[in-house]
Amino acid sequence: MTDIEVVNAQEPLPSDELARSADEHDGVIVMGRWASEWPRLLEYLRKAGARWHRVVYIDERDLDKAGIGAYSLVEAYRAFLEALSTYVPVVVTDAGKIVSRRDLLRGGLGVFFVYTSIPDVLDEKCSPLKTCDICLASCPYSALEGKPPKASEKKCTECGLCTSYCPTGLLYTPTHPPEAVKRLLYELKKNGVQKLIVTCPLNRAGVYEKEELRGAVLELPCIATLRIHEYLFARQLGFDVAFFCPSEKREKCPKRRAVEDYLALISEAEGIIKPKPLGRPVYSDKITELAAPLAVDRDEWTPLARLELFRVKADENLCTLCGACVKACPSNSLTLTRDGSYRLLFNHSSCIGCNTCVKICPEKALTIEKATNPSLLYSGKTIEIATSNVARCRKCGKEIGPEKMIIRLDKKLAEKGVSKEQRESLWLCEECKREAAMEEFKKK
Repeated sequence: MTDIEVVNAQEPLPSDELARSADEHDGVIVMGRWASEWPRLLEYLRKAGARWHRVVYIDERDLDKAGIGAYSLVEAYRAFLEALSTYVPVVVTDAGKIVSRRDLLRGGLGVFFVYTSIPDVLDEKCSPLKTCDICLASCPYSALEGKPPKASEKKCTECGLCTSYCPTGLLYTPTHPPEAVKRLLYELKKNGVQKLIVTCPLNRAGVYEKEELRGAVLELPCIATLRIHEYLFARQLGFDVAFFCPSEKREKCPKRRAVEDYLALISEAEGIIKPKPLGRPVYSDKITELAAPLAVDRDEWTPLARLELFRVKADENLCTLCGACVKACPSNSLTLTRDGSYRLLFNHSSCIGCNTCVKICPEKALTIEKATNPSLLYSGKTIEIATSNVARCRKCGKEIGPEKMIIRLDKKLAEKGVSKEQRESLWLCEECKREAAMEEFKKK
């Protein structure tokens, strides 16, 4: 059973005491009214090599902001810490750190290690997606490299922006992992919270100076640490989400560029999920037509997958249904069926937007866009994006492939000066081709 300590402290706890509690328990929830002192304490815990990510600060004013009681808020964060217990953050060494004898005796060699918010990735699932490199280009600080991607501890600002750009959801921040954040959001919603205020430790105290800001305070290392996946999850649950990161303070923040990119991403996501005018409100009490298939009431916690934002389209005049894209697709989002005709099918819910199909297509017939089809989302159904009649052998009638592919090959050979007689073999099955070749050989 997870060991969570809950402490009421009218004054900031001594740094050493809080560090010791963080190391001795699976999680610590501290309640008080000293938000302005919290960043200093958090920084001490980090530098001391303590498990700072397992310490949650609840300000007494959070109760009024969220509109719920202390017990409900504590239980929501208890659920968060329980879900967090199985994750291990990326740890870096700090051999040049100067520590006191007391710190060395308390923490041993562990004081030379620092728990970070550097992103991590599920290697075994990311490795097969060889052509997907979306996250690498997303980092404003060029901190990611390789496949699977690894973050440079010297370049990474621990903003978390790259985790939102990962279409597979495999890149995440272990100090605030997807399941833990979702669990917290679900518990808050279950207890009646309607709004969220997302902020960072440095801006936490400023939230309480803004009377107009109402909602449960969700503190993260950076507002960009809230992946777009969890943001959409919050919107699916019906939350209004506000980000508190004052522009005047942002100018001096090393994560400024990441925050600006992230807010632009949020704006783009809102544009995508904006309901289309249908003459009457659609799912207005939840989110939008787009997210409705996922925004369902649940009596028990059940993790929900991400909201896909990609769709592949094929130009019917160019696509020959050759199947190259199907073989190359790392997520099996494209399939080729033969049931009276050839049909290229797209599974919207598994597409990761990696562009592999677009790059591999010999006819340049495919495009990918950020869009979705609400009626098909997570239904397991597919979209037909191209079709072709069946081409049959002109001698025996046996199926030889998509008619569009044969016609395209015929046209290419004609353009290269191949005679019509020679091109006739395109319309024969392999067996009839061999027979025709043998007959031609006998004539000679």
